[in-house]
Amino acid sequence: MNELTTSSERNKTSWILVSISTMLTASIIFWYFNNPEGFIENGIGFRKDVFSNIFIWIFTLFIIMGYIAYTIIALPFVKAHLFTISRLKVIGIWAAIVAGIVEEVVFRHLLMEYLLTIGYSEVTQILISGMFFGIAHGAWVLLKGDWKFAVPAILSTAILGSLLAMLYILAGRSTFAPIIAHILINMVIEPWLMLSAVSGKWDSK
Repeated sequence: MNELTTSSERNKTSWILVSISTMLTASIIFWYFNNPEGFIENGIGFRKDVFSNIFIWIFTLFIIMGYIAYTIIALPFVKAHLFTISRLKVIGIWAAIVAGIVEEVVFRHLLMEYLLTIGYSEVTQILISGMFFGIAHGAWVLLKGDWKFAVPAILSTAILGSLLAMLYILAGRSTFAPIIAHILINMVIEPWLMLSAVSGKWDSK
């Protein structure tokens, strides 16, 4: 990793992840203490029957394995560091957990429940959720002017967002399975995905 990225790039990535993770952690703490039972049951989506449908968890595993496989094929840099253990990886695990929770609460629970209340169909909810998810995750690459990776990043995360939205609906509008999928995907590919964006190094060489 040291040959591919500079100390400055790794430090910048660390600070970005720490800053984002701190804000997301604060959001989780606020939501929890504002309404503990509501946050656990509706925000996190943890209910008594959450493990009762095996199909939901097979679909969850399909999403996890599919997106990780796509990422390591599309981004050799991520593949090259998949099993690298470092201080940056520890920060990446923290970021994976809090981002997985907050993003699923926002893009699935809050957004899709709002769309439901104003009369949008489930298909439209899935498409809108995926679209916003893709834009949110591809914007940082787009701002760097790196169109070669910005467009695939937006499209791939939009597809991931749509699959997670489908999972949310199939799970009885519970965010628990999407959160688990999101966290596990992020745990594998972060912080290398962020380091790639910061350094502009997408290949393994």
